[in-house]
Amino acid sequence: MQMRRTFKEYEAMWEDAAANSVGGGGVSMPADAMGKAAHKKHKKRIYDGRTKEGKAFVKRILDRRNKKMLKGSKLDENV
Repeated sequence: MQMRRTFKEYEAMWEDAAANSVGGGGVSMPADAMGKAAHKKHKKRIYDGRTKEGKAFVKRILDRRNKKMLKGSKLDENV
């Protein structure tokens, strides 16, 4: 026995969105998901060249650059 419906009745029985929609933001979370508090804790610090650590970092970069340039110039002289 078939049940006859109008299109309006047929359309009313379906949801507006899929049941497993992730648009809400909490349906499918990966196992290693971090909450907002954890993101704040693990937030990357912005580099600041005015600090002691920043100045030491820049000094290391410049020392490596100079060392590489000296090494490159020595190779050019040998060729």
